[in-house]
Amino acid sequence: MILRAATEADRAAIVALHLASWQDSYGIELPEAVLRDVLPGYLAEKWAPRVFAPPMLTLVAEGDAGLAGFVCVLTAEAPPLIDNLHVHPGLRGRGLGARLLAAARAGVADAGFDEVELTVLERNTRAHAFYLAQGGRDLGAKPDLLVGHPVTVRRIRFASGQGSNPAE
Repeated sequence: MILRAATEADRAAIVALHLASWQDSYGIELPEAVLRDVLPGYLAEKWAPRVFAPPMLTLVAEGDAGLAGFVCVLTAEAPPLIDNLHVHPGLRGRGLGARLLAAARAGVADAGFDEVELTVLERNTRAHAFYLAQGGRDLGAKPDLLVGHPVTVRRIRFASGQGSNPAE
């Protein structure tokens, strides 16, 4: 499995993996009709204008079978925001999420930031536990919207990684 910077050629695979991950994990918050009918267009629109260059850091994990995971960090604000970190549902639990998170933390450190933050659905206890196990600090809950549906998220903050970006 290699980690590398995302390119324009990865856009469709990123959208497909993002959709598969949300459909697998976000049924705790979103109705089935939204996951099935609304989400494909929503995610395509979300990713359509994104440029795979600063102020956005997007890394992909690629294996023999194609895209296995990705992480996207928005670095226009301090602290930067990990907007997405997704691993293919069939590949979870193998350490890939930890590698992507470490690469994102290293990337924000290389960009001169001391910390990086993300939000995780409060009801997604598996992801919440993962982020805490990776050294994240829970800064508390806040209301948010997910595809127009009110949800509660937990803010998690990490110290940025040290050294060079392992994806380069």
